Amino acid sequence: MTYHIAICDDDRIAVEQVKNFIIPICDKMNISYKADTYLDGESLIKQLSSGVCYDLIFLDIEMPKISGVEVGAAIRDIYKDELTQIVYISAKSEYALDLFDSNPLNFLVKPITYNDMEKVIEKFVRITGNWSDVFTYKYGHDTYKMKLKDIIYLESSGKKIIIHATEKKDEYYGSLEAAYESQLKRYGFLFIHRAYVVNYDHVTAFEYEKLTLSDKTTLPIGQARRKEIRNKQQELERRRG
Repeated sequence: MTYHIAICDDDRIAVEQVKNFIIPICDKMNISYKADTYLDGESLIKQLSSGVCYDLIFLDIEMPKISGVEVGAAIRDIYKDELTQIVYISAKSEYALDLFDSNPLNFLVKPITYNDMEKVIEKFVRITGNWSDVFTYKYGHDTYKMKLKDIIYLESSGKKIIIHATEKKDEYYGSLEAAYESQLKRYGFLFIHRAYVVNYDHVTAFEYEKLTLSDKTTLPIGQARRKEIRNKQQELERRRG
């Protein structure tokens, strides 16, 4: 997977320093990444409010107008995002207690060294390398994440995939079959119809020709898939208890 990283610091030199550390470290670890840079907290929050998600954010604490602590609080409290890993950066070391509520991955004191950054990236990869609870998709150049447990079903509509989730609906351009094979199949999702992939955990009633989901939606099971779906249903029930 490609990790989406943000670096936010009002000091342009500090931003470049962090980026210049990330490049060789990720290359050395064979990590694919995309890095965006911001010179103030307002710009980063604007992107987050538009739905852009990051896997890892480096946040300078002492920024004018909106501090890094305030950005971190917004990520956790306003956007309800517990998945993004946050690394705070500061020239001072007395912020530890202020940062506790946002559950940061780490706190780095300037000047940052290559060794500091390498340890952070290694820890980040250890923690997030097997994100089994997140569905990742792209819209345009931006990457988004959604918790698998929140997805009720995916629907193919023309060239778009519509994600029906517990609290929202989203869409992106892609192939339903590709999403199923690459991310969803191994986590108990069922490809019930050429237009529908459903989350087994949200199925409330099975019938031979159709099923009902937790949001009261009833979807057809494709004729050619009925025997396979029945077998998978039985297999999942045995596996789960």
